[in-house]
Amino acid sequence: MFEIGDKVVYGVVGVCEVENIDTPPIKGISGDYYFLQPVFDSKGIIYSPVDSNKVMIRSIMTVKECDKLKERARNCKKDGELSEKVTPMQYDEHMKSQDALKLMHLIRALYVIKNERAKDLRKMKSADSRMLLAARKLLYGEFAAVYNQTFDEVAEEMDAFLSVD
Repeated sequence: MFEIGDKVVYGVVGVCEVENIDTPPIKGISGDYYFLQPVFDSKGIIYSPVDSNKVMIRSIMTVKECDKLKERARNCKKDGELSEKVTPMQYDEHMKSQDALKLMHLIRALYVIKNERAKDLRKMKSADSRMLLAARKLLYGEFAAVYNQTFDEVAEEMDAFLSVD
């Protein structure tokens, strides 16, 4: 169980802070819920049942875990796993997994697609572009929360690693 003030990763929303644990002010709902405030989104409070496993919720990574992933991103051109293709059918699986390595793999694969299309002076497909934005939001948002940086600072650094040809 999480405590008030904990930062968690909630589904495909991303990093949220547990603001309260109580019964929501919604008619007909009972039981304990996490009151989650998205950190990098102004969507308002999300109510998630404490005892539900419908939507994945986990603690954010540690600095050490982020450092390891950042090192892999820095060397992504030599990393066989990060250089494998990701098919569009795998996009959702990677997004919903809450696995930071899978998200990084997805981001890397989408940047490869973007770079290949740019060589032919073509834009990235809109579905791929939306997926890239969503994956960056999840992974980079978590890094930003862990390192206590802005999203843009993290995005600039990680994109420099993951978008290279």
